[in-house]
Amino acid sequence: MEKILLDTDIGGDIDDAICLAYLLKEPKCKLIGITTVCGESEKRAAVADAICKAAGKTVPIVAGLDTTLQPIPVYPTPDGAAALENWRHDDFQKGDAPAFLYEKIRKNPNEIILIAIGNMTNVATLFQEHPDASSLLKGLFVMNGYFGGEPLPEPYYNWNSWADPLASKIVFDSHVPVHKVIPLEVTEQLTVKAEQAGTFLKKNSCLMEAVFSFGSTWLETAGKLTLHDPLAAVSVFHPDVCSFQRGSVQVETELESNMGGTVFMPSHRGNVEVAQTVDRECFYRILSAALSK
Repeated sequence: MEKILLDTDIGGDIDDAICLAYLLKEPKCKLIGITTVCGESEKRAAVADAICKAAGKTVPIVAGLDTTLQPIPVYPTPDGAAALENWRHDDFQKGDAPAFLYEKIRKNPNEIILIAIGNMTNVATLFQEHPDASSLLKGLFVMNGYFGGEPLPEPYYNWNSWADPLASKIVFDSHVPVHKVIPLEVTEQLTVKAEQAGTFLKKNSCLMEAVFSFGSTWLETAGKLTLHDPLAAVSVFHPDVCSFQRGSVQVETELESNMGGTVFMPSHRGNVEVAQTVDRECFYRILSAALSK
């Protein structure tokens, strides 16, 4: 059984909701807390709470930072939160997410894996305000970065880094006993058309009904489903689903045309392990089996 903390920008892209649903169903997961990040974090916390309630689970949730360490030109809003009126949920006020994370980590030294699947603001602030937090974690798994051979159409495609480049840099520079990175060029391999989502994600439970309720706006707009965030979670419990290479990561925090851009430098002395490949069939099988239980 792994003790898990989840930091998420749930409420927009459906993959955050799928990731949370997986953690709620994974038998080896003990989800001990959730923090939300990005614009209108209170609504995002309410979405997370509604999904937990739909699964019959009670999980402590804190609405975290909705401003960034490095200003960006947008304030993202959780469009999926419009479905809150259809689901039982608590309302939230903004709290101190980094303090909440630290308290859990301090009370469970070297026992907690933190999964971060939004912009890195809460996690970076945790490491800034509590410098011992990184060494007290058992592991850190992030969905962040792009290291592909072809340039991205726009810097914001690398969203979790672009949405707070300075926070991304702080997190990539941190030293955690196990620090694994799931980048965009790997998760892009887990893309299906929106109409195919129901072939392996069945609406056969209240939980999955909630996931699709909060994610339908995204699916209709995007026309596709890319399972970025669930891969970070699955990798915790099934480490062979991805292959990794050790090294270090640099983040662009000054050049506007490449803001948040990430560069991977392989080295056996590096502080991170970056996913290089994913076993697609294995991943789909694991995710589908967990969510269909």
